Amino acid sequence: MSANLQLICFLVSFLYGILFGLLTKLHFSLINKYHQIFQILISLVFIIDIILGYILIMYNLNAGIFHIYFFIFILGGYLLSFLILKYLKKIRLNK
Repeated sequence: MSANLQLICFLVSFLYGILFGLLTKLHFSLINKYHQIFQILISLVFIIDIILGYILIMYNLNAGIFHIYFFIFILGGYLLSFLILKYLKKIRLNK
């Protein structure tokens, strides 16, 4: 795998982590009104969709090659999404 392709995969993984964090927050805010069994089923489908989406993106970028540091970048993006949400709430409350 070339260095350019790895950098692209790092960036995509990081952005996918941010997207995953934002979608997870939205998902849990929307499913609170349902019965617990439906919450579990909807969450299971959501997680499977997120995983399949990442696999499809990686398959199209680099023939589906996964490295542990791609998942580290996903985790970094996921954690950064909480800071982004906190910042957006702060801006929203100041207006």
